[in-house]
Amino acid sequence: MSKRKTVLVIECQQEVSSFNPVPSRYEQFAIDSGEAFAVARRGTGTYVGGALEVLETDRRLDVIPVIGALACSAGELAGADYARLREEILAALQPLAASADAVYFALHGSMAAQGELDPEGDLLARARALCGAHVPFVMSLDLHGVPTARMLALCPAVAALHTYPHVDLADTGRRAARLLQKVLFEGARPVAARVRLPMLVRGDECKTETGLYGRFIDRAKALEARPGILAASLFIGNPFTDVPELCTQAIVVADGDEALAAREALGLVDGLFEQRANIQAKLVSLESAIAEARGLAGPIVFTDAADAPSSGATGDSNLIVRGLLASGFAGSILAPVTDAPAVAEAHRLGVGASARWRIGGSLDPRFEPLEIEARVALLGDGRYVLESWGTRENAGRTAVLEAGRLTLVATSQPVSLFDRSLFLAHGRDPRRFDAIVVKSPHCQPQFFDDYATRNFNVDVPGSTSANLPTLGHTRCARPIYPLDPDTTFEPVVESFDG
Repeated sequence: MSKRKTVLVIECQQEVSSFNPVPSRYEQFAIDSGEAFAVARRGTGTYVGGALEVLETDRRLDVIPVIGALACSAGELAGADYARLREEILAALQPLAASADAVYFALHGSMAAQGELDPEGDLLARARALCGAHVPFVMSLDLHGVPTARMLALCPAVAALHTYPHVDLADTGRRAARLLQKVLFEGARPVAARVRLPMLVRGDECKTETGLYGRFIDRAKALEARPGILAASLFIGNPFTDVPELCTQAIVVADGDEALAAREALGLVDGLFEQRANIQAKLVSLESAIAEARGLAGPIVFTDAADAPSSGATGDSNLIVRGLLASGFAGSILAPVTDAPAVAEAHRLGVGASARWRIGGSLDPRFEPLEIEARVALLGDGRYVLESWGTRENAGRTAVLEAGRLTLVATSQPVSLFDRSLFLAHGRDPRRFDAIVVKSPHCQPQFFDDYATRNFNVDVPGSTSANLPTLGHTRCARPIYPLDPDTTFEPVVESFDG
């Protein structure tokens, strides 16, 4: 029997908004090492959970979970904090690097740090220096990633999500693991072709089950069933991560055949640029949404994608709540808010206490605090499990504040609001409220849309606003649509052979 091969597993994931004025810090990462890392991911709907399902059942492999680092989307990571995180990951890898036959990296693709706008490329380069040129790397990425030329040169074997809202994290991890198996045991040689389109996209047409973007993702999925094709991905990119290579891009990975990869990458994007105006968010003013909501029975969803922590915002906007209260909206309102000072005061006063509060605007100065009289209804430690993937979440200390018809679930730090988890963990069922502020651009339909009367995608300011020309990009290559309406597209193929 041939010698078993050793596969190392490393995870480092964070998505950022360059327009969030608050840098993220090392302390925001949940870090697990060794077996604790594996235990935290096994059986979950995460990339690493899916990859371990494949790799740990392969008797030809010894799988070593090295380190996992996860953080909620936020502002760009402070430079010193990125250096600390990077060195911790590399220190965990260094004693194992010589024994590695392959390394699986679970990355995001839209990470950025102050002083290093391509930290994932930097991490791969430093890992390559430790492991040597002969060790194959495979990575999984979010379809909102912005994979760079440096990343692809170091690791052309890439598998990316095929769904938005994201329901295939574990499946993507499994696909990445199977790609790794092909490299190790079938002699596959990944070569990647990339075509970049000068366009940023947002809105309902990005939903892969119902929107225009899904038709092109279907092409990628069909390609992956073709002989000679190892993987195919179509990256929306994250329009809030303002970095030089920001764009929409197709990447096709073939087995040793650069011409095949190039041809299929061109075919994958055929006709996509012509749809650029259609794949933009359809927003409604706050005033119009509230006016229409007055004549509707609840629950009514007000989507505040501009302040979505899952996209990198602070989560401390009070604009929709302020508008509803000022309008005299008569129904009950449920909303989340990031407000560490308010939570600290609630914990000091205790359950049942009433006080005057200044809510919101504790992080992003564009939001003016809202003054309300409220009662402390519940206090929590902020630890709960996400409905979406069964992973742990930590919001820091939390408080539920009740002010007449308004209920606020306040957290000490931003958390990804992919679903109802934060509300349910604090005893508040969104279905029992007339209006719900949802700070996520798109959630799986069963969480809100399936029972809501309407979902208004509201145009309010914020660091993750889908009104993209208002954000103020300075780093991405120009021209790019819709920042530059007259942008044109001439397809160019870039090839990468690791």
